[in-house]
Amino acid sequence: LDGKKIILKDGEKEIEVVNTDDLKLLGKHNFENVMAAVAMAYYDGVAMDSIRKSICEFTAVEHRIEYVTEKNGVAYYNDSKGTNPDAAIKGIQAMDRPTLLIGGGYDKQSSYDEWIEAFDGKVRFLVLIGQTREKIEETAHKCGFMNTILADNLEEAVKICAEKANKGDAVLLSPACASWGQFDNYEQRGRMFKEYVYALPEADA
Repeated sequence: LDGKKIILKDGEKEIEVVNTDDLKLLGKHNFENVMAAVAMAYYDGVAMDSIRKSICEFTAVEHRIEYVTEKNGVAYYNDSKGTNPDAAIKGIQAMDRPTLLIGGGYDKQSSYDEWIEAFDGKVRFLVLIGQTREKIEETAHKCGFMNTILADNLEEAVKICAEKANKGDAVLLSPACASWGQFDNYEQRGRMFKEYVYALPEADA
């Protein structure tokens, strides 16, 4: 991985495979997966054109940094499978634009300091829901991140993010918490997030 270019070196020549901007995946961990797949396919004799087509068409698995849609110049991502701080750190690290982050949920007695510290200047607002919302807000403020908003539920959180987002921003559901209490499981939470996003109005042109 050279900047945004994935390059295959076969000992004799270097082949530029793809620019990561042309992939539907985000995050270095996903680019590493792509690189492994490219190498295996190439050395198994698959044509590079076929490899390029496949990796550019491949989409993330549902609920794992899954691209949902773009509304009014804002991209929405569903990372409902980010049910603990470590998984949610991967989610925010994958973001390559200013992000409004939806977090919170069932309290599994996790510590949220490392998650907040991983924001690395990317997060514009942290919108919190669920049982842990006050606990996470307290941790965020302790870590120096003050742009927190408490919402009553996921639908309200999505609407708040849509109102506060600027063109070119991303909205990411990556809760760092389990879904219980408000949802049956993370899959239901992710599906509801997508429904709320699709229901957002388009701004008049």
